[in-house]
Amino acid sequence: MSVANQRRHERIPHQANIQLRADGEIYTFEMRDFSESGLYLFCSDTSIVSPQRQVKVQTLEFEDAPILDATVVRLEENIGFAVEFIQ
Repeated sequence: MSVANQRRHERIPHQANIQLRADGEIYTFEMRDFSESGLYLFCSDTSIVSPQRQVKVQTLEFEDAPILDATVVRLEENIGFAVEFIQ
C-alpha cells in the first residue's frame, strides 16, 4: 500500500507562509498542502529538523492565528517535510 493510500485525511493544495518554532529558533517556510491532521512544508535544508521532533507551527496568513503543536513525521531530504498536529 502506498503512503498516499494510508492517509486519514485528504490533502488540500495551498500556498501559505508558515512560521515554525523549534528549540528557541523561528523559521518561515512555504506550505505545499494541508489536511485536517497536518501539513507539508517546503525546506531546502532539511538538516534543521528530524523525524519525531516536536515543533510549533502557525500560519502567517492572518493575524492572531493559533499556534499548533506538531511532530515531524516525514522528511524528504532537501525538499521538505510533513508535520502531524498533536491532538
